[in-house]
Amino acid sequence: MANEIIVNLQLAGLLKNHGVNVDVDNEFVNTSLADDLKFKTRLVYHEINGGISSRLDVMAVTDTGEKIIECFGDFGGTVDEAINKNFQNFSLSSLHPILAAFGCHDQETLRQVEIEEWLVNERTWKVYIGNLIPKSIGAGEHFVPPAQFFQSIEQEIRSQALTNKLHWFRSYYSQLEVYITEKEFLMDNEAKNADLIFSTLPIMPNVKFYSCRNFILLREA
Repeated sequence: MANEIIVNLQLAGLLKNHGVNVDVDNEFVNTSLADDLKFKTRLVYHEINGGISSRLDVMAVTDTGEKIIECFGDFGGTVDEAINKNFQNFSLSSLHPILAAFGCHDQETLRQVEIEEWLVNERTWKVYIGNLIPKSIGAGEHFVPPAQFFQSIEQEIRSQALTNKLHWFRSYYSQLEVYITEKEFLMDNEAKNADLIFSTLPIMPNVKFYSCRNFILLREA
């Protein structure tokens, strides 16, 4: 049976460490960031094989009701260990581009984000690109993600109509042995045809398990 807890206080501490002023109420972590950005968390976990399998859900909400929803799964020996791993995954992946896009000035945060300008659908966009986050077992020198992964992401984003002033994209794929087992491409919380988008991904040799994740946020310039 799954258990569910709110971990807003842990998130508030993480945001403070990135120079963000926060105020925690009964539901949200309110911040001093642009658009009155606020966060809400949920951790769902259950015991399995003597440990804790968990999923962290983080939702960021703007003052106009736009929602960015991210999820991070991991495994730990205890609930606290699982929580720490989930927040570490969040920090490595989505946190820095979200903070940068909403006005965080912490220099260490900004060093973790590539900020570019793209022309898409005849509109200029400020693009906040998070790190490529690989995980592997038995990959040896092949920790570097294949170039086709990000190339496919950029090509798909540039092909979109992008009708709002804010858009976000999460991309993920995994390889088990010699098979690509999962592909995911989300635009504004909605799944796209990831099989088609990532059709050119190569099979990496000598891999027991490999995955890569990326998060990108666009705001109209």
